[in-house]
Amino acid sequence: MAHFDVGVFGGETYRVSREAIRAQTAGRHLRVAMTRSPERYATEAIPEVLEFTRAAPAALAHELRTRGFRRCALLGGSQVHSLFLAAGLVDEVWLTIEPLLFGGGRRCWRSRLTSGWNCFAMEKLGANTLLVKYHVAR
Repeated sequence: MAHFDVGVFGGETYRVSREAIRAQTAGRHLRVAMTRSPERYATEAIPEVLEFTRAAPAALAHELRTRGFRRCALLGGSQVHSLFLAAGLVDEVWLTIEPLLFGGGRRCWRSRLTSGWNCFAMEKLGANTLLVKYHVAR
């Protein structure tokens, strides 16, 4: 997150990782959970730190730009990734490769991707972790 000023994730990601996300609210990064029921989380919201929205991806991206945010990371769920990709709002994809077994795993996005990707960087993050960065071809 050091490269980004805001992180966006889905309601399911928030529910599953609530404690970890709330523990990371100190700092300069805004976190936004996309949910159909933001009012359900009114008591958990912290303005400018942890917010909940039902805004569509284009509207949310516009609002964040208006508020001065320039670098947004999509942190999860496959539905959030798919919505932003379908809206043409993704310009880079960062994938971490790590030899850990998490069970059956989950898809990164729900629909078939038709855009090509151009690999522009690879970085070794640790003894067993590789970060691969792609530009989304338009």
